[in-house]
Amino acid sequence: MLSVFGDESHDETNSRVFAVGGLLGSSRDWESFREKWGERLGGTVFHAADCEAGYGDFRGMGEAERKQLHRDLTRILADSKLMGYGSAIDLAGCREAAPSSIARFPDIPYYDCFIKTVKYLSDLAAHFIPRERVEFTFDQHKSTEYNAGLLYAWIAQYVTDMSEKVSFCTRREPGIQAADLWARELMKRYDAHLHNRYINPRPQWLTLVGTKRFRYKFTLKGDMVGQFKEAESRADGLEEEYEAWRTKNALVDNLSNRFRHAAMRDWSKDEKDN
Repeated sequence: MLSVFGDESHDETNSRVFAVGGLLGSSRDWESFREKWGERLGGTVFHAADCEAGYGDFRGMGEAERKQLHRDLTRILADSKLMGYGSAIDLAGCREAAPSSIARFPDIPYYDCFIKTVKYLSDLAAHFIPRERVEFTFDQHKSTEYNAGLLYAWIAQYVTDMSEKVSFCTRREPGIQAADLWARELMKRYDAHLHNRYINPRPQWLTLVGTKRFRYKFTLKGDMVGQFKEAESRADGLEEEYEAWRTKNALVDNLSNRFRHAAMRDWSKDEKDN
């Protein structure tokens, strides 16, 4: 069995950069990783932002000790056989590219990064020999879990080896803690890339990407303008169809119903083509 654990990260104001990162490995890879990760933490639940700032479980721990812990955990992740991918998006650019859409549905950046991360890692899992079923687990967030599940189910219809449903769990899971570390490094690197290119890459970032097993995609404002234009062109004539479906079924207009309608329409089209 293959497993992916994922988490998200954003800047302190949640206004500049958003990222989702995932880690893929076999049962044996995860077992070996968990043992070393747990030994170093000694029962502490790792949270990258708290470790850096000295908050939460790290309150009272000295800065030098916290930095050493962060470096050690990064090295444990780098030395494992786990493979990582992450997607980061420019939030300010996203608001400029589609101000009305983001105002109505502010969680769109999360779902965009979520889809890209799931899709990349599911494709990567297909190259494992022998091929195995892959399960996805993300950090739990009540505000986005339902819609993320809808999007995941949509993707899973077309990928044979993906589990049918995505799972969500707490940060007590070491896989979520490690994904948090990776997602934060991705967010920090993109934030610096956008707003201060003179800042040197963080040591943790260099350690992870230096393994060549951690890949990523930065979505720029120009990319988003093209994406939204393409989406608008595909949506021509579909809004009336969606409204008719929504009215017929007495449903409110929200992202959940928009995702559900798009998926049903896509599956229906696929069945006709076959």
